[in-house]
Amino acid sequence: MAADEANAGEEEIPKTELILYFLAEQGPKTEYDLYKQFPKLSHGTIHYCLNKLVERGAITYVQSKHKKKQTKKQYYLTFVGTVTYVASTLYWQDLELTDSQIEERWKHFDEEAQEEIIEFLARQGKLLKYAIFAESKWLVERYPKIAAVYAILAHIICEDPPPPYDNLILVAKAMGRGRHMLNTREKGETSTHQEMIERLQDAYRREFNRLFFETIPFMKHNAKATVNFRLQRLAQEELEEEKHEASILELAIQLFGKQAKTK
Repeated sequence: MAADEANAGEEEIPKTELILYFLAEQGPKTEYDLYKQFPKLSHGTIHYCLNKLVERGAITYVQSKHKKKQTKKQYYLTFVGTVTYVASTLYWQDLELTDSQIEERWKHFDEEAQEEIIEFLARQGKLLKYAIFAESKWLVERYPKIAAVYAILAHIICEDPPPPYDNLILVAKAMGRGRHMLNTREKGETSTHQEMIERLQDAYRREFNRLFFETIPFMKHNAKATVNFRLQRLAQEELEEEKHEASILELAIQLFGKQAKTK
């Protein structure tokens, strides 16, 4: 995909996206790995792009020590970055194309892109411990068009990103802790921005869960057994979450049905 022509496309693809695509297609890399891959980009540019991607929540890193006791950071895609990359395979959805051009794009997707997407998601699923991605190879054996579904769901989410907070109670709690969190930044405790990024990852996961489980029952499969306990457990967790949200609405119904107490 994009990284296959990385050096040739340095002038055409925004540098942050170029690095994101490379990390997606080649797996976790260090800054030094990126310096070697993109000799036309300065060390400062690559460092800046990595920081921007971390700030956006698209990538994160793990630190490890070399034999020479030097610390190195290995960067890899987060859940947000994974969805962003998969959505990028349908970049042409935002173009003004004729029906025949759209048909040709989907043909190209089916012939060339879907296998790479499945391989990528299987790897990311293990890294992120996310069953819907980790089971992509199992799913494609039963639902041949599942790669297109992954891409479409990712594109939908990126076009209309879910908010980091799913209800205003969480917002109020965060606002109440705001002053405390500002005072503790210097002590190295979790910052407001870091917490927001974590919530954003969770929001993307919840939205992908919802869209996937609403879509998969209506897809055609090839009659193979669909027993998968990991996906069943995740669907059950999603159902419990829906029940919890419904219970909050029930409290609201009760609240507005109460009569005022007489003194």
